[in-house]
Amino acid sequence: MKFRSLPIFLFIASAHFYGQVSPPQTPRESEAANPQETEPSYILKDIVIDGVKKYTTEQILRFTGLSKGEPIEIPGQRLSSAIKKLWDTQTFSEVEVYVQSVEGQNVTLRFLLQDLKELGKVKFKGKDIKIGKSKNEKLIKDNNLKPGIKITENLVTNLKYNIPQQYISKGFSDAKISIEDKINAKDSNLVDWTIDISRGKRIKIDRIDFEGNNSISGAKLRRNGFKNTKQKRFLLGIFKPSKFIKDKYEEDKKTLVDYYNSLGFRDMRVVSDSVNRNNKGYNIKVKVDEGKKYYIGDITFVGNTVFSTEALTKLLGYKKGDIYDSVGFKKRIGEDGGKEDNSDIASSYMDNGYLFSNVTGVEKSIKNDTINMEVRIHEGTKATWNRVTWGGNVTTHDHVILRSLRTRPGDLFSKANIKRTFFDLAGMSYFDPQQIGQDIKPNPTDNTADIHWSLVEKGSSQVQLQAGYGGNSFIGTLGLTFNNFSLKNFFKLKDFRPIPQGDGQILSLQAQAGQYFQNYSISFTEPWLFGTKPTALSVGLNYSRVKYRDEYGEPQKLNIFSANTGLNQLLSWPDDYFSLYTGLSYQRYAFDNYPFQFGNETLKNGEANNFALNIGLSRNAAGPDPFFKTSGSDFELSAKLTPPYSLFQNKNYDRMSAANKYRWLEFYKIKMKADAYSQIIGKLVLRSSLEMGFLNGYNKQLGAPPFERFYMGGVGLFNGRFDGRELIPLRGYEDASSAGGSDSDVTPYGGGTIYNRVNFELRYPISMSQTAKIYALTFLEGGNTWQGFSQYNPFQLKRSAGFGIRVYMGAFGLIGFDFAYGFDKTIGGTEPNGWKTHFLMNQQL
Repeated sequence: MKFRSLPIFLFIASAHFYGQVSPPQTPRESEAANPQETEPSYILKDIVIDGVKKYTTEQILRFTGLSKGEPIEIPGQRLSSAIKKLWDTQTFSEVEVYVQSVEGQNVTLRFLLQDLKELGKVKFKGKDIKIGKSKNEKLIKDNNLKPGIKITENLVTNLKYNIPQQYISKGFSDAKISIEDKINAKDSNLVDWTIDISRGKRIKIDRIDFEGNNSISGAKLRRNGFKNTKQKRFLLGIFKPSKFIKDKYEEDKKTLVDYYNSLGFRDMRVVSDSVNRNNKGYNIKVKVDEGKKYYIGDITFVGNTVFSTEALTKLLGYKKGDIYDSVGFKKRIGEDGGKEDNSDIASSYMDNGYLFSNVTGVEKSIKNDTINMEVRIHEGTKATWNRVTWGGNVTTHDHVILRSLRTRPGDLFSKANIKRTFFDLAGMSYFDPQQIGQDIKPNPTDNTADIHWSLVEKGSSQVQLQAGYGGNSFIGTLGLTFNNFSLKNFFKLKDFRPIPQGDGQILSLQAQAGQYFQNYSISFTEPWLFGTKPTALSVGLNYSRVKYRDEYGEPQKLNIFSANTGLNQLLSWPDDYFSLYTGLSYQRYAFDNYPFQFGNETLKNGEANNFALNIGLSRNAAGPDPFFKTSGSDFELSAKLTPPYSLFQNKNYDRMSAANKYRWLEFYKIKMKADAYSQIIGKLVLRSSLEMGFLNGYNKQLGAPPFERFYMGGVGLFNGRFDGRELIPLRGYEDASSAGGSDSDVTPYGGGTIYNRVNFELRYPISMSQTAKIYALTFLEGGNTWQGFSQYNPFQLKRSAGFGIRVYMGAFGLIGFDFAYGFDKTIGGTEPNGWKTHFLMNQQL
């Protein structure tokens, strides 16, 4: 067949802006007259590029997969595939292919190509919302609208879905965008976009009605069945606002069925539902068929040899005659994810190595309203860990991670050990808890499992700028804390980046100063003694001095030197969340015209020495994120004990001066603190705290010393460094403003020997990103101090309430603001203390 000398059209496929495709044209009649020659075969001699100038012939050949000299059918599958590959590059807005020339069996093709337009400037504006500069930049970043990006159909489609979806998820059901494009004034190849966001009105759910619910009220169904879809009502709550989101609504219909099933209505089903919209909002109607209520009959276990039937019955928690809670029953045996605390039967098997075990609940028989249950157990063989790997640690050395892993090659598989390893890695503060992941690959052929821990390091060193205002003076702290320090590499200059890191040790240097107060400290902690035992060694030195002038202008001076060392050992009993601290501390107080008042005596000049044994038993099981704990509890019981010097000395303390009495302090100090964390609704977390302390002397003639006493109020800014006192936080009051319990029997120098504090705090996370973690809080708290048991009244508390915010950034630590209202008067006051603003950095309340 001979071709004309003019270009002969073979195939055209073009796409204009936003992907409109023109249909292929039909071949000319003269070219299709002979049906046997509709797919002639040729040799591709060359191609010619027309339209686009920035691509070479070789580049287009690579795009299409064609090669010079290869056989090609015209038209044919090879050519169609080449055209498709050009489209798949998402580079061209138009693709046309022609025959340029034919010489015998050799053919030259002409590719007419037009580039996709590229994006220039982008500006967002809103008809009913304000879009400032920062919001505009965020929208550009979130939607990847970088200058020069190709304008494809997918880009536009994604924009028209993603941006409105942000507002739809907040209840603005009519949110939409429109895109106005204009050729860039400086470059005709660029298109500038103005994107107009129309949010519309928030459309709430006016009513949710149920039909057929004869056994359960509509209020209960709305409260327990529809967790995310709520009808509007007065004071519904900040945490579950009324908004209609289709995906959440579909989830709630399943939750409704589960709620009925948990109450024994095994056969319940949603017959029909409708969602209509009127001027007031959405009206939702759900028709249900409740069915019959069932109860549990006999429960039998089959296949259990590892655990006795009695033990499994106790784990199951259900007995004959109970309402048939099919949802709870499945969770107790380990189906549908099991229980959150891993106390189900399946988890118990996996904690003992039976990774490949299987536990299934079966309704064995039904008689009237009674269901006999059978729990079928396939125990299998115990599994062990095979390959244990990790990645993502750039600074932290491998041995620091390895010693924290409870999933080691050769050990039995344990679901509990996976959870505990996650807890320990998060608690190290070197990795972002939100990004710690584990990839488990079971190997049933040899009864082993592989696990890979993925880690993302975060900044562990901190420049501490602790600041606050209290006691009519400003106190600031400048310090450096290296939380992943390496002492052994300290003298290796090549490891200074900017300091040697990676061994998990902690080195802290601090300087604190105020108008009347200075403090300098250095401390070092080795979390694993000799690198092999989970026992932390800590040492520290501290020097502080206080200088005032009394009412006569005479200087008042107090210098305190202290040193401490201790071991904190991880225990295995009662469980391995417990740890025991034992340590020694020494403090020397030197004071000149600095009064300490106790009883009827005043100690103004001299020195006092405080040598003590410190013992602490703690259980830290709250987590997993140390900054924002969501579950578990922390508990600490501590004692500070000095030698009972008076027992070995036959002295009459009634005739002794105060300076001689307290040259060597003797006392015992007991403290207890407990924190519990629980998720209330969604991400909302309740922190409940209780703490108390008691200070006394061994000898009644001496009583409690004038040092080490409890002062309450503020945010604990001076905490333990200001004239030997211990300041207990109580927001809504000034520092040390509530010391002593009542006005008649205390002076500002007195302090208390007993204290109580209780705190209830609701926390809600705003951002848990690696860059900055932020949560808001509101709280109720109360506390007080007393001079002894004769005055002690645990119901006589200084009360406060308020709200605040916390921000954690790796380089600077914790920053917070609290606004608190004190409901009670303080010492010498006649009115409620009122509103107080507290600013804190690196303070834990």
